[in-house]
Amino acid sequence: MTDRIEKVLDIAAVEGLSRALGYYSLLIDPAPKPRTRTSGYNKYTPQGQMTVTNTNYRKELTTWKNNKLFPFFIEQGFTKEQLTEAYNKSIFK
Repeated sequence: MTDRIEKVLDIAAVEGLSRALGYYSLLIDPAPKPRTRTSGYNKYTPQGQMTVTNTNYRKELTTWKNNKLFPFFIEQGFTKEQLTEAYNKSIFK
């Protein structure tokens, strides 16, 4: 796990904080998805699953951001203002 944290911090130093937010979601703690898989018949998916829109996506994303994403980066020494600015430029917006 520490090597993943170091990788995210390296990305923040080299490519910028907004890219590091996306890599945090990829490597450490996945963000909520706008579409989810569910059981049900769909002729386009041979596994018998189909994707449906996650109606609580924005609420889940905000909760994830406030409880997991921002506290992690604040613990690493970034300010809330830096994080807010980077978040607005990130893949989550």
